[in-house]
Amino acid sequence: MSFSKLLLVSACALGSALLPSIAQAQNSHGIAAVVNDDIVTTYDLQQRARFMMATTGVEPDEAAQRRILQQAMRNLVDEKLQIQEAKKYDQTISDDSVARGVQNLISRNGIDVNEFAQRLASAGINIATLQEQVRAEIAWQRIIGGLYGSRIRISDAQIDETINRLSANANKPSYNVTEIYIEATPDIGGMEGAMQGAEAMIAQLQQGAPFDVLARQFSSSATAAKGGEVGWVREGELREELNSVITQMDTGAVAPPIPVPGGVYVIGLVDKRVSTSETFYKLSSLNYATSDETDLPTARTAIKNARDAAKSCDSLEDDVANIEGLKANPMGEIKSSDLTDDILTILSNTNVGEISEPLETPNGLVSLMVCERDIRGSNIPSREQVEDRLLSQQEAQASRRHLRNLRRNATIVTR
Repeated sequence: MSFSKLLLVSACALGSALLPSIAQAQNSHGIAAVVNDDIVTTYDLQQRARFMMATTGVEPDEAAQRRILQQAMRNLVDEKLQIQEAKKYDQTISDDSVARGVQNLISRNGIDVNEFAQRLASAGINIATLQEQVRAEIAWQRIIGGLYGSRIRISDAQIDETINRLSANANKPSYNVTEIYIEATPDIGGMEGAMQGAEAMIAQLQQGAPFDVLARQFSSSATAAKGGEVGWVREGELREELNSVITQMDTGAVAPPIPVPGGVYVIGLVDKRVSTSETFYKLSSLNYATSDETDLPTARTAIKNARDAAKSCDSLEDDVANIEGLKANPMGEIKSSDLTDDILTILSNTNVGEISEPLETPNGLVSLMVCERDIRGSNIPSREQVEDRLLSQQEAQASRRHLRNLRRNATIVTR
């Protein structure tokens, strides 16, 4: 169900009868929190909680109400910090910019802004609560871009490492992924609280709450502004904890909570497709035959010397001719699907023109020199696309770190 359609249902459900936990925050003249020198009123808190309830479309029980109030307070405090940081750097977010941001959000659901505002009003919600959320999002994007955009540099080595990994998995499926990330902060009870929050997200999804709405309101990931949309990723592109789960999921499924250092992920699989891509390697092998394990140290030394001596695939045989016991053999072009997982793992960590770490075999040690690597087929990411994704990931990390520091250094008093 769309963001806007939910409001038609939720307006009737909410009406003027507030649920008990949220009714406690209704006094428009009260102070819910003080964030440095700024105030979050109980009216602000009540409005945000109402908005979160209305847009999820799920009638919350008492425990869910408490979580919504807790998250509403956290969001409002974070937004105050973000706006304060924007003022610190003389960033003013115009009403026109906010209006465009709200329009972009609402237009995805095919509804006019005025009609949307009326639907909010029928649920007792002022559209200003959405406008202020969008204002803080715009301000924060500018701040993170300004502070870190020029500092973050993606090296050729990072791009090569990612492309190597993607190349090794080019013939494997791709996945369209969405995410909600619950950060394990002290105010929610660390990892235990994050796990409970993730379980609550899954429960609401099972009741029909839209993933994108929950992500916007509850996720600590930078993808929250896009409704948790990660987009298409290849097997092996995400961190191992997520990759190992995604590859086992059915389309349309939501995985159980996935703990990682610092928080918990809720992952949804929108779609998956079989890749038509294939990586072709041109390789040369370096072989050192051993009679028993006592020869292994000598073999490793020989291959290390070969890695230092090798200049190119064309000259490899001549380059290592003086290294006793070592033989170089051109292997020609080989498809990744014809290689074992062990060899693909080694190749994923070896750049073109380099010699891999040695692999033990029953007959001795073998290393591979990658002469060429060519991905052929559809949906192949360019170096620029890989760089953009890595940049986004690092900006997301910088965003979380910077906001965490602001919280740590701020004077925050909640009532």
